[in-house]
Amino acid sequence: MISAFLFDIGNVIIHFDFSKAAHRIAPSCEVAPEEALERVAALTPPLERGELTVDEFVAEASSRIGFSGNPRQFLEAFEDIFELNQPIVELIESLHAEGYPLHLLSNTNAIHVPFFESTYSVFEAFSGRIYSHEVGFMKPDPEIYECAIQTLDLDPATTVYLDDRPENCEGGDRAGLCSLIYEVSRHQEVLEEIARLKSAP
Repeated sequence: MISAFLFDIGNVIIHFDFSKAAHRIAPSCEVAPEEALERVAALTPPLERGELTVDEFVAEASSRIGFSGNPRQFLEAFEDIFELNQPIVELIESLHAEGYPLHLLSNTNAIHVPFFESTYSVFEAFSGRIYSHEVGFMKPDPEIYECAIQTLDLDPATTVYLDDRPENCEGGDRAGLCSLIYEVSRHQEVLEEIARLKSAP
């Protein structure tokens, strides 16, 4: 029996590639794209915990890589790094049509959320959202799962949680969720497991 679904976003619903952003802004940077990514990487967790504002992130990242362009140029490059995973979109649309409550649980940030929510209509299927930068915790911190369970009024034992990272699924399991590791290469296996859970008493 399944009462609800909880979806991760990155590399589940949409694939992401930060190198796209690095190459777009490379002409205005003092360092090569690969080095730019390394210098900015440490800023991602505080951005995704909401400890850095968007303006603070852009300013600090620009300083670290010697970016001479304007902040809007940086943001536009950083926003558009996604590609929709069509097979999972078809699953989401099917589950939504069947009437299952669908929710999101994601480590993300205030730059990416407005972009992907306005760009990809699949996000309209979700009725609840727990974003790390809004709650101040990141997966696999136990607090973010508890926040999701309480805020979204989930029954963990009958909630299926899909995430691409094993450590996040382990965190979900510890919270009592029915966690499935999602990879594109095992999409069919995930569908079969969901079908099995649907038919379980």
